[in-house]
Amino acid sequence: MTLTHVLGSDIPHHNHTVLRFFNDVLSTQQPLDTPRRFMVVTATPAALQAYPALQIETWPDKQALARAVIALAADRQQRFFFHGQFNPGIWLALLNGKLRRHQAFWHVWGADLYEEGNGLKYRLFYLLRRIAQGRMARVFATRGDLHHYQQRHPRVPTSLLYFPTRMPECAVPGAAEQHDFTVLLGNSGDRSNRHIAGLQAIKSQFGDQIKVVVPLGYPTNNDAYINEIATAAARLFPDGQVTLLRDKIDFEAYLALLSRCHLGYFMFERQQGIGTLCLLIQAGIPFVLNRKNPFWRDLSEQGLPVLFSDDVLDSTRVAEAQRQLKQCDPARIAFFAPGYLTGWCEALTLSETEKL
Repeated sequence: MTLTHVLGSDIPHHNHTVLRFFNDVLSTQQPLDTPRRFMVVTATPAALQAYPALQIETWPDKQALARAVIALAADRQQRFFFHGQFNPGIWLALLNGKLRRHQAFWHVWGADLYEEGNGLKYRLFYLLRRIAQGRMARVFATRGDLHHYQQRHPRVPTSLLYFPTRMPECAVPGAAEQHDFTVLLGNSGDRSNRHIAGLQAIKSQFGDQIKVVVPLGYPTNNDAYINEIATAAARLFPDGQVTLLRDKIDFEAYLALLSRCHLGYFMFERQQGIGTLCLLIQAGIPFVLNRKNPFWRDLSEQGLPVLFSDDVLDSTRVAEAQRQLKQCDPARIAFFAPGYLTGWCEALTLSETEKL
């Protein structure tokens, strides 16, 4: 039996985080006799030479990688650990039997578990994908995502596992008291952030004597949606309180951005943005979640304060959440480093050695 790790979609930030974690940490914490094998979709294969402890093969697109996985899966002793997924060809292979249940281990990244698209085409795809998602040897996910998954697939074995979030060497400093109250809205320019609803809620809860910063550098070619946000921002905050960050910013610049904020505000209705939440927790900066976001279960399990977008919020509630955050010990939080390392070692033991 052999195990191959699959990064089936070209998402550079997440993929490099996973590869760096396996190369720098797991190769020593959970070593094998031979380098772990990865199949990766990427437009920049030369960048993956930075991970010499891994055996990496690359494909230019999702379809090419899916065909390679199917060919490899003809050997029924071959297993796959799918990181995140986002590859329709893999789901179809699970449906038509070219990839068997015992061969597939899946670490959920959030988006593929939820069904936000509209129209007949999406409904049909979601139905098929939902069936395929039940054909797994084991599923790994956050507590909230496991709860969501098990409503549909109660018989599939599951384990708690957190994405190996990249954390800075030094803590992000919290915003200075004398600065204007500043809210970080969303973690990307994807529509799932529901920016306009967020702006409306922020205006209703905190008025207009604040500042709002909105990172929109990802995904690319997103001008139409960004213009919708700009129109709403100008209507709700006509005095220029909202700053739209249209360009992609690097990690250090992102840390500097967070250091100016007093509150994070995230309206997405599914689990996402855990990396940003971790940075905010580390800095003692509270944040607001949509009540439909299942990650609140993980936060509550760790004894962290949870603010919801439909709560009655004001500066007093925010200050109390900040006080509670500052009393938490980051070393005891399961989805922080090194807390998530135990889950990864268990996940690799299960996927590499478990008899099915």
